[in-house]
Amino acid sequence: MESLVKKYFWFVNLALLAVIAYLAAQVVNNWIAERIAALSTSPGAAAPGAKKRGGGDGDGPAHWSAIHDRNLFNANPPQEEVPSGDDGEKPPEPISGRIPLPGEECESSDAKMALLATMVADPSKWSMAVVDDNEASESRLVKEGQKVADHTVAAIQRSRIVLASASKYGCIELGKKKKGSKKSYSPRASTASSKAKSNIKDGIKKVGANAYEIDREMLNEQLEDLSALSRQARVIPHYRGGKPQGFKIVGVRPGSLYSHIGLRSGDVIKGVNDEAITSPNKALELYEKLKSEDAVSVDIERRGRKITNEYSIK
Repeated sequence: MESLVKKYFWFVNLALLAVIAYLAAQVVNNWIAERIAALSTSPGAAAPGAKKRGGGDGDGPAHWSAIHDRNLFNANPPQEEVPSGDDGEKPPEPISGRIPLPGEECESSDAKMALLATMVADPSKWSMAVVDDNEASESRLVKEGQKVADHTVAAIQRSRIVLASASKYGCIELGKKKKGSKKSYSPRASTASSKAKSNIKDGIKKVGANAYEIDREMLNEQLEDLSALSRQARVIPHYRGGKPQGFKIVGVRPGSLYSHIGLRSGDVIKGVNDEAITSPNKALELYEKLKSEDAVSVDIERRGRKITNEYSIK
């Protein structure tokens, strides 16, 4: 037994040394942890017993001040400025509630205008509406976000538009006459409009494979009744690869203005007068410009084939 102990005595000594080393490491580790915990996190405070080095401001090492001033990690983000209201102007009153969804009840707007037609698209920024603006005494195309008199077009829906005023939302229903409207929608006017529609064929003459002559008076009569014109065909935004590529004509009715000027269901209007239609703003801009043009060329894509229709307005 004694010989066995002597043989492995070195192993016992090694184990004791390992235990002593482990305990010493724990003591040193706890001592260092206590020293670190005692350090101040303030950049201006020095560690206990630390000597001040030159180049500082007297409150701590120079590199601490540099790091604090540069705020490398946004440790001290700037505070947002809150308007004080000292200029005497009151902030605008927030609009109460949310935009009414289609089918929900909506208070009638006090705007002096009538809604003649709507074109609802997805995304909604391509939606458009035709309104009879009593203030400007004219019919005009509008889109979401556009300012009309003292109101802003908040949403364009299938049978109405939602307008935002200073503090509330109001709606104008399709075809409903507004109080104070200067224009008359009498049966006589409706009869005159029907007579103009019957003369569409007489006001358009085909003079070539893709060339047409249009009577300006007949065209103006058609454009004045945009509500009826919108029922002759549907015009929807066309996309390819997620990008707008003009407007697609669907549901063209026989005998309509669209059919007489050579447009068919499925045609995509890509551009007008060599200007591509790439946004709602561009469409509105071209619409306003064409009211006074004498010659119009329309670029069309039909079943993958590109054609151009030429129109002479006299």
